[in-house]
Amino acid sequence: MNWTQRLQALLLMGMGLFLYSRVSSGVVLFYINQRFMTLTLLTAVALMVVGVSFYFRPERQEEDDDQLASSWQLATRRRIRQPVSIWGLLIISLPIVLGLLVPPQPLGTAALANREINLSGLGPAVAVPGSALSAIPPLEKNVMDWLADFQRTPDPARFNGQEAQVIGFVYRDGRFTPDSFMVGRFIVSCCVADAAPIGLIVVWDEALSLTDNSWVEVYGRFEAREFNGRLMPVLIAETVTVTTAPAQPYLYY
Repeated sequence: MNWTQRLQALLLMGMGLFLYSRVSSGVVLFYINQRFMTLTLLTAVALMVVGVSFYFRPERQEEDDDQLASSWQLATRRRIRQPVSIWGLLIISLPIVLGLLVPPQPLGTAALANREINLSGLGPAVAVPGSALSAIPPLEKNVMDWLADFQRTPDPARFNGQEAQVIGFVYRDGRFTPDSFMVGRFIVSCCVADAAPIGLIVVWDEALSLTDNSWVEVYGRFEAREFNGRLMPVLIAETVTVTTAPAQPYLYY
């Protein structure tokens, strides 16, 4: 085995270790739905196993295999063993290099450009069973749960006085008054490529003291108010506390 083949094996092991480190730290949840964690872990282990077996494959074993192989198999095997160019090795190593150089972080307000923000419901693509929602205590519902409730109940006034405590990032645009903001989250079905922003409208006297993209925990009560020409439940905040992003920044469906 020449040095380029050994380097290929080391890169496979490196990719496996890198992927495993992202799974074990939970950072991989910045990119994929949590239901794919097991599959990602198996992929990391498989990359390491293949890399190790390729690296420690005895030269004698390769020669014996060649003697037993047919001419077509032998020709195919030798094509596979052709050394990869330096450019090829750089391309293979690119995911590891970028993963180490670019700090992992979840989507934030910068990703909201050219995306429609759902404020009154989740849309037909997101199905949340009503029975599941009714079993969740109001103070344990997240942004997605409340929007699913709004979508099922056409009268916004039915939520008047209901308590809520939610966590999300702060977002504003030209539609918001100085005393209002959106407490937002991204919902993910598969990966960040299909992430969709959702949020609740919050009214708070000190809203201008909050920085866009900062994470906050909001406690308050709903009241039917008009926003951007539409009547919807608005969270009238009693307390707003700056906090850190949760370990799982996205909500999954």
